Amino acid sequence: MILMEAVWTWSHFLFGLTYATVASLIFLFVVLLLFKPKIRIAPFLCKVANQGQPVYYSFKFVNRSFFPAHDVKIELHKIRKIPMGNVKYNNEREKLKLVNGQVSHLPGRTFFWNQKDTDPHCLTVRSIENVGEILSDQYSGISLQVSLKHGLTGLSKVFDQEYGSGTTIVNGRFRPGAKFEKR
Repeated sequence: MILMEAVWTWSHFLFGLTYATVASLIFLFVVLLLFKPKIRIAPFLCKVANQGQPVYYSFKFVNRSFFPAHDVKIELHKIRKIPMGNVKYNNEREKLKLVNGQVSHLPGRTFFWNQKDTDPHCLTVRSIENVGEILSDQYSGISLQVSLKHGLTGLSKVFDQEYGSGTTIVNGRFRPGAKFEKR
């Protein structure tokens, strides 16, 4: 019986090292693309006026990832455009108050066969600031920023939605569930 003796060469080593590095990079990009946090923010906001209670404005966003999100921080900013000449602007940001701007856990979305109208991966936050007055000014707008960490990988991401005019305000409330519809 003849035994084949393994021959070690630098070319085998370099090929194996290159192959392992490329495979690791592909795996890293797949993990970063598939497991990063994904949310959608409603393109409009709702103005809710109940009799005898102050008017508030609500904003809705939905966790689109199948994994939960942790350390969810929501901030609302007033953006004022300051003209600098030659059609250039500087932005001045002022933080506005949110009633429920800090959430520790947001569940992941459910599969389509298990969805209900009261999905827990949807969240509505509200502000008692006079957003309608801010949006009536042509040089002002508001920005909703949502930062969160992915529950499995710990990757974090910041999502931003800007509202620039009073046409983005709808009277009423958001419907329950993952769709952005008014009740």
